[in-house]
Amino acid sequence: MEYIDSGDLTYQTKDGLVYRIEKEEIDVLSNICTEIEKMRLKLPIFVSTDTSSENAWKVDGVIETSVVSKILERRPFREDMMRFYHPDLKKLRSMLPNAVTVLYLP
Repeated sequence: MEYIDSGDLTYQTKDGLVYRIEKEEIDVLSNICTEIEKMRLKLPIFVSTDTSSENAWKVDGVIETSVVSKILERRPFREDMMRFYHPDLKKLRSMLPNAVTVLYLP
């Protein structure tokens, strides 16, 4: 909601780099999110390597899981965590290239 209300479509990382989320990405999210999800969704959405499964990715958080589940049209593993694989990551990144950040965990 803050991005929509303020019109500022950027976010800054801890190291000071500034990234822009395109309005089309905000529109995609706005169309699939409930009003509560719009208020609580944190951007960017963090996707990380899932160290418990080989070649898997995951999203943590109840709201983030719900939103990614809707985008990928898949049921989540748990309410607060969704595991998926490369084709799903590719789809997610193609729809939200700047609103999704990939983290590589050791």
